[in-house]
Amino acid sequence: MCDTFQAAHGRWSKVRLTLLLCAITALGAPRPAEAHNFLSEFIQHGIRLTVGAEHVDITVDLTFFEEWSARERAVMDADGSGNITRTELESYLNKLAPQLSRQIGLRVAGRELTLIPLYDPEVDLLADDKVGSSHHRLRLFFFVSTPGLAAGDEIVIEDRLWPEAKALATPQIEGRDGCKLTTLVAVDAALATARSQEEKRLFKFRCLQPPNKPAESMNNPTRSAAKVAGPSAFPQPSKSSATHSMP
Repeated sequence: MCDTFQAAHGRWSKVRLTLLLCAITALGAPRPAEAHNFLSEFIQHGIRLTVGAEHVDITVDLTFFEEWSARERAVMDADGSGNITRTELESYLNKLAPQLSRQIGLRVAGRELTLIPLYDPEVDLLADDKVGSSHHRLRLFFFVSTPGLAAGDEIVIEDRLWPEAKALATPQIEGRDGCKLTTLVAVDAALATARSQEEKRLFKFRCLQPPNKPAESMNNPTRSAAKVAGPSAFPQPSKSSATHSMP
């Protein structure tokens, strides 16, 4: 009987220990509301770098959380109605696009390259066209002809977009035509801090293996013609640049 009692007591002790650990874990874990409030002051900077034999492509995907989304939505709402129309979105992008193009830079092996807009900027209101605290996304597309690359060359994307906002960084890389890349430093140490208009965030990468040289027959005539003729000659996406939902 004594043995039975001791076994039952031991099982109960294990149960109590398990319950205690669960309680400690629950109390120590960050609460969703706290994390939500923390992110409300941020803009997420998704930077995608793609390097191939012919072109270097950069896609910037900004996600505005509550505070900054509310600010930008107020700017979009030109008539102050509280609703953002497609016309207002297009007007907002037309005014903003030239400024945005100047706020993204590219350096390869210390050389500054001029980026060219590939498509019009896109806004996704994430199915919420009201003014106020919400989320939305802004996408920018750039390219440049691939310069001479050597193994070890550093590639730096300079980001001056919304310098006064705190930022989160999610860099991505893709090498094509045999190119191999690695991320050196996602951003500098002070990414989350607000900045002045002159300061920039740095996304650093290294070329481990340059892309194979393209054959002349493989050249992309659409981009080559667009580079000569200017941004107006670039192919535009089939969808409107101001969208309420993105794929």
